[in-house]
Amino acid sequence: MVSTESTLQYKKSSKQLNRPKQERTQKRMEQVIRATEELLLQVGIEKISIPEVAIASEVPRASIYQFFPTKYDLLNYIAISHLNNLIQKLRNEAMRVFLENPNQPIEAYGRLITSAMIKAAAQFLNESKIATLLILSGGATQDNYLEYQVELRKVSFAIRQALLAINVDNYIPRQPDTLTILIELIFTCMKHGYYTENYISEAICQEGYRAGIAYLTALKNNSFIMKDANVKADDET
Repeated sequence: MVSTESTLQYKKSSKQLNRPKQERTQKRMEQVIRATEELLLQVGIEKISIPEVAIASEVPRASIYQFFPTKYDLLNYIAISHLNNLIQKLRNEAMRVFLENPNQPIEAYGRLITSAMIKAAAQFLNESKIATLLILSGGATQDNYLEYQVELRKVSFAIRQALLAINVDNYIPRQPDTLTILIELIFTCMKHGYYTENYISEAICQEGYRAGIAYLTALKNNSFIMKDANVKADDET
């Protein structure tokens, strides 16, 4: 579930793509998606185009444009599909932590959930180069990015609901959505690892964990608050 305001913002800013209804059309779109993923591995995001996808999938270009007006709409459709699979894994990991570790202080839950979700995300992404390319590249347009945000906030909402259910003190601000920001911080570390090493290593996971825990600790302590430029650096905490 996502806040009404966020959902409305997305709906106002994003295109409403057509969705195939007939079985024949659905099969064509499956061909398009398979061909697109194969081309992504061959030429990358920047060089892929609808005409090339039409040739590779043997689906007329006009039929593809009917459902995906631009290549970014097509790539975003595939990205969201992979992102939803990843989100489900992250939600499952968060719930597992709560079930296996009852009556823990909020600091312990922060460490356990962050560690579990980082490991699950790294495993998922390392097993699918397509998912890694599309998810870690982020949205190609503002509309795409806002749609990513809607999906990521589902994880944030699930974690907050679990914290509320077990009566754990919630110090994590909702506005801005700091749990979604935390996920994006960790994804940024993974993106660095993938683009420099073509793999999300244990070392990169460690840095993602370090960044995540530092962020959560700063939130809890309300520390590192930006002050007026005239304040001496030594006074900032």
